[in-house]
Amino acid sequence: MEKSEFIYHILVDRFTGDLSLKNENRFLGGTLRGIIEHLDHIQGLGATSIWLSPIAVSANYHGYHITDFMHVDPHFGTLDDLKELIAATHARGLKIYTDYVPNHCHFTHPFFLEAKENPSSPYRRWFYWKRDGSYKCFLEVEELPKLNLNYTPACQYMIDVARYWCGLGFDGLRIDHAIGPSFRFWKKFRKVMKQEFPDKIFFGEVWGAGLQKRHYSTIHLKHEWWKRLFGFSQEDLQCDYIGVLDGVLDFEYRNMLIDAIWHGKKLEGNVELEKRIKHHFSQYPSDFQLILFLDNHDMDRLLFCCHGDTNLMKEAIAFSRKWGKPFVLYYGTEFGMQNKQSVFDGTPYADLRVRECVDWKCKRLFL
Repeated sequence: MEKSEFIYHILVDRFTGDLSLKNENRFLGGTLRGIIEHLDHIQGLGATSIWLSPIAVSANYHGYHITDFMHVDPHFGTLDDLKELIAATHARGLKIYTDYVPNHCHFTHPFFLEAKENPSSPYRRWFYWKRDGSYKCFLEVEELPKLNLNYTPACQYMIDVARYWCGLGFDGLRIDHAIGPSFRFWKKFRKVMKQEFPDKIFFGEVWGAGLQKRHYSTIHLKHEWWKRLFGFSQEDLQCDYIGVLDGVLDFEYRNMLIDAIWHGKKLEGNVELEKRIKHHFSQYPSDFQLILFLDNHDMDRLLFCCHGDTNLMKEAIAFSRKWGKPFVLYYGTEFGMQNKQSVFDGTPYADLRVRECVDWKCKRLFL
C-alpha cells in the first residue's frame, strides 16, 4: 500500500441505493454495476483505491451477516458484474479492496444450522458450544455464531475464502473484527496468503471501543492475563498486530483528532496535538501500515463531529492527509452527508443514520 494512497470506502447497498425507499434495516438497491457507473466520480475525487463492504451472500444489507462466503450476493449483482468492476477499476490505475469477515457467520448459514441440529455433524466443531446448548458469538450478538478457527477444517475453509476473493483480483482485504480470530489463525493465514499473494495487503479492524471483560472469551488478546488485570488501551490493541497483519485502521489517530475537534481545539498549528500524533506514529515500525480515517459505517459522520462546519471538515481531511499515510474517505462525505443524532445514543439501528443512500443530484462540496 502506497503511503499516499487515498481509499474511498463504499457501503455497496447504499452507494447507489433507491432514495425513494425509507432508510430501514433492509436492502435498498445499491449494486456493483452502480459503482461501475460512478467510477468517474470516484476517480475525480483523487481516490487511488476503492474499499467495498462485504459482497458475499448475507442476511442483511450491510454484508456482515454472511450466509454464503463463496458467492456474490444477488442483491448486488453477479460474479460477472464483480469481475467487470475489478477490471474497470484496474484499467483506471486504481486498486480495489473488499471486506473479509472470518470471525463469524449468520445463524442461518447452512454450516451452523447443520451443526446445531446434529451433534454428530462434521460442522459441530466449527463452532464453540456450551453445556447448555448455547454458543459463543460475536460479542453478544446471538445472530452471529463465532467460528472456531483453531479447528483445522474451519481454519482452512476461511483461508480458502480469502484465497478465492484475492484470486478474483482484489488487491487486498480489510479484515472485519480482526481481534476475534486467534493469533494462531492469523499466523497460518499470513503464511498461506503471503506465499500465494505476496503483493496483496491485509489490514485489520482492531477496535476496542465498548469491550467489557465479559467479552474477553469471544476475542483474542496478547498477554490476556495482564490485560484482564490491568486493562488495555486502543494503542495496546493496535500494537499487538505488528508482524501479524500488514496494518490496521488507525482508531487511535481518529480518537485523538475527533477529541480535539469536539473540544473546539484548532488542528493546524496545534503543537500539543501534533506532538501526541508523532509519538503515536513512533510506536510502529515503518513497514506497518497505519491507515488513517475519520469516520465509517459504525460511527458518527465527520461532519456531525465537526458540528456541521464544512470548513472544519475540510481542514480535518487536509490535516490527516499531510502525514504521508494511507487515508480513507467514507462515501458521501464529499456531498456533506451527516447524521443529525449520534449513532451512540442507544437507539436500535441508530447506525442507519450514517448509512443513507447517496443523493446523486447533490453538488459535491470539495475535492
